[in-house]
Amino acid sequence: MKTQNLVKNLGLLLMVIMFTIPAADSFAQNRRRANDCSQISNLTVEQNKQLTDLRADHLKVMDALRAERRAAVSDSDRANVREKMQAELSKHTNAVSAVLTPEQREQYLQNRNPNAQCFSGKGRRGRGCGNGCGQGRRGRQGRGNW
Repeated sequence: MKTQNLVKNLGLLLMVIMFTIPAADSFAQNRRRANDCSQISNLTVEQNKQLTDLRADHLKVMDALRAERRAAVSDSDRANVREKMQAELSKHTNAVSAVLTPEQREQYLQNRNPNAQCFSGKGRRGRGCGNGCGQGRRGRQGRGNW
């Protein structure tokens, strides 16, 4: 009797694990995995190859720039790296647009990753006012009054 209960409980545990691991992975917020070109219809094999190569090169350059930004000591150095990153992003967008047809270009611009543009000028993410607005906090400055 105890062995049957143990086997049944282990089976239920395995079922829960099997369903939670893929669900947790699908909710992960990783901007790098989002591909703007995956939703474009009628891509040729050659276009697909070009877009894959462009994306790989872009990610390498952006990784190097991110490392440079993390290593920067002063605010002016970080601002310079940020300008380089924005220039690289616009260069990549122009290169992708050059590969696509006008109809595909429209789809690309509609499907762009919304997370890529969520930084304001002060480096904050999202659309909040920066004082704890919309973050579940009370109080004027987002501190205290919990």
